[in-house]
Amino acid sequence: MRKAFLLAAAVAALAICASGRAAEFQEKWVYADVNFNVDKDVDDFIDLMKRAKALGCTAMQVKDPQFGFMGLCPPSYHANIGRAVKAAAEIGIPIIPAVYPFGYSGGYIVQDPNLAAGIPVRDAPFVVKNGRASPDPASAPLVLNPGFDEAEGDTLAGWKQDFAGVHCFVDREIKHSGAASLKIADLDKLPEEARGSCRASQVTPVKPFRYYRLSVWTKADDVIAEREDFLVITSSDGKRRLCYTILGVARNEDWTRHEITFNTLEATSIDVSVGVSDAEQGTIWFDDVELEPAGLSNVLRSDTKPFKVTSADGSVTYVEGKDFEPVADPNLAKDALELVYYLPFPSFIYHKGPDVELTKDSRIKDGDTILLSYFHTHRIYADQILVSMEDPKVFELMDDQVKRVVEAFNPPGIFMNYDEIRICGWEEQPGGTHYTPGQLLAQNITRGIEIIRKYAPEAKICTWSDMFNPNHNAGKIDGPGYYLCNGDWSGSWEGLPTDVVIMAWGGGMQWFAERGHKQMIAGYYDSDPRRGVDRWLTRTQNVPNIIGIMYTTWQGNYSDLDEFFKAVDEWSGPVFPMEPRRRRPAPQP
Repeated sequence: MRKAFLLAAAVAALAICASGRAAEFQEKWVYADVNFNVDKDVDDFIDLMKRAKALGCTAMQVKDPQFGFMGLCPPSYHANIGRAVKAAAEIGIPIIPAVYPFGYSGGYIVQDPNLAAGIPVRDAPFVVKNGRASPDPASAPLVLNPGFDEAEGDTLAGWKQDFAGVHCFVDREIKHSGAASLKIADLDKLPEEARGSCRASQVTPVKPFRYYRLSVWTKADDVIAEREDFLVITSSDGKRRLCYTILGVARNEDWTRHEITFNTLEATSIDVSVGVSDAEQGTIWFDDVELEPAGLSNVLRSDTKPFKVTSADGSVTYVEGKDFEPVADPNLAKDALELVYYLPFPSFIYHKGPDVELTKDSRIKDGDTILLSYFHTHRIYADQILVSMEDPKVFELMDDQVKRVVEAFNPPGIFMNYDEIRICGWEEQPGGTHYTPGQLLAQNITRGIEIIRKYAPEAKICTWSDMFNPNHNAGKIDGPGYYLCNGDWSGSWEGLPTDVVIMAWGGGMQWFAERGHKQMIAGYYDSDPRRGVDRWLTRTQNVPNIIGIMYTTWQGNYSDLDEFFKAVDEWSGPVFPMEPRRRRPAPQP
């Protein structure tokens, strides 16, 4: 028999009452990101379980991206899981494993990179020469004055500048090439209303759904900026940011070339912007902006991501294997993120993609322009990669993952890791349907719960709140979509049964309570533990069915564990003034 899962305790005894006594929480969890392939990580995790148990904690919520491909892990990995499970039983604290890495999906994508979430390219022109078709360089949007050489004093031709001649300068002494560079300086002296932002930008016309590589050379001197928005691409109407990949500029660096890729999506013109946002100090130089077609870099091939080649006027559709050789990116997923996991997670950084090679009897001729439509993916921030929610093959991975996790842990509860899903809704959907991201997620979680019930019928099921919260990431959006999605996540909660426990971190707890969900507070996020506890418990005083709280760290920082639960046990009412809610930083993949 599985251990009793305490989430079934009586609601009346668990809800935070008007007096605010949080000491009656019967669920006190600790979040742990564990690499079970590393002996020391498992040793540390066992020590953490002992410490948590001594503090009255009732469960460990455990995440390891390798849960997504346990069948590929070595025997030592499974031995370490067995060691942790045995220790948990001896200590008397259950392990609640995380499954379904939608949002941070490396554990699925390492098994098939073509399952990455796809973004469409439509009718990109390729030119044929010597039996091969490559991207037409003339199709790239025009960036005016890309080397910052044309200027009168500190006013650049072709660019709109913030604080020209005060913080934004034309530097004719320090440059990467040509006559000058763009220098942004004295960031600590920006006026308060600038909020640390100083940028140069320009508008350029584009075709919708085209795929480009944008590069820039930078030099940095003691630059500190909270947001790494050194290179930003948005639609000119301001409704859509088109790239979320972090550029990776170091605090101090000599001239270094950085590059990103982006898809224009619905845009007919874009803003290209270089500079700083939320900067605190330092000086940074920019030079030699270059924009070109990204071609077939990271092209994805699957049934939901079709590949199409037509003549320039669209009247002829060419056949793969007859008019051109089969197309695939040989370097797809070969450039891995620097992680310690057993299999390297693909980074999907830009690299030169393949050309289209014509067959001997091709109807395509030298000198022709052909149009390619296909799908690629995009890395969000430093390391977030996403799996397709449209491809039915993903359900096979979900099923395999739950089966293996249940066999390994025999857990009393399972945590569904739906969180911050930032690409969805573009791929060809089975049967020709056109479901929104919210509808796709509702269907996915319905199927996901069925899978869990198949292998662990008695397990309690939990999930993060954000993707099902209309006051958070599932809100209705007045615009083209959430992040790089084709639409928004509204309605996702229609697939969420009320017996699923919500791990709340972005507000909206009253809304979930009205739906009939039990909830737990996911707090801490590597901040002041007493202020955090006070803020959360104050906000939830009159919300029913709050059954517990979890110490949640994204930095593996357990130095405040004792203080956090001491604050929970001692809390009897608001102490600190209420502060604006802070979004948590993005967790690791």
